[in-house]
Amino acid sequence: MRIVGFLESSLVDWDGHVAPVIFVGGCNFSCPFCHNSKVARDDAELAAMPWHVVTHKLAERPGWYDCVCVTGGEPLLHPELNAMLRGLKRRKLKVKLDTNGSFPYRLKSILEHKLCDYVAMDVKSCLERYSAACGHPVEPAVIRRSVRILMESGANYEFRCTAVPGLVTLADIPLIGELVKGARRFYFQQFIPQEAASPALRDRKPYTAEQIQEFVSALAPYVQEIRLRGKFL
Repeated sequence: MRIVGFLESSLVDWDGHVAPVIFVGGCNFSCPFCHNSKVARDDAELAAMPWHVVTHKLAERPGWYDCVCVTGGEPLLHPELNAMLRGLKRRKLKVKLDTNGSFPYRLKSILEHKLCDYVAMDVKSCLERYSAACGHPVEPAVIRRSVRILMESGANYEFRCTAVPGLVTLADIPLIGELVKGARRFYFQQFIPQEAASPALRDRKPYTAEQIQEFVSALAPYVQEIRLRGKFL
């Protein structure tokens, strides 16, 4: 496992927290809309950051940090992740983990051992269109299992969906709602075309605020709370 980035503070990765962010290289999906494709590919141009450098940075400001976000790529791709999370918990830090939901039993183990305090799981689209949205064949049962594990764990969590025109449509929203029915919190994230991994998406116009409100209305019967992340024009 390579740590390929460290952001000293973020106001957007964990609502209500000023959190440093650890970026882990590598992902098992190839989402065409990915805004962090170099990290997802574990690009050789990205220099690895040794763990002792990360812990030194976290210790540089005693009392400043009470939490940290671990993202990727896909952190659960790496069996070494558990040791990293234990190291963060030993430093009395709360941990937020980002995942694409493709490793349900690794997720379950982390939750059972209380190695994280908050999980953000991506929901790429409805299950019928999941593989297209991921750029990779995905077994729907795996995603269903991760959703159930997370919702039944008692942990704090969110589901989040990047609203990519053509990959997530208004007709898909009730199907997504059935997948996460009863969920505590769901975010729609704005699609940023200029950051998309696939050149074919870079000229695609994002959804407007009015269109996203239609998404919100369609999902509202299924989940407890819906929030927006990003700028919807």
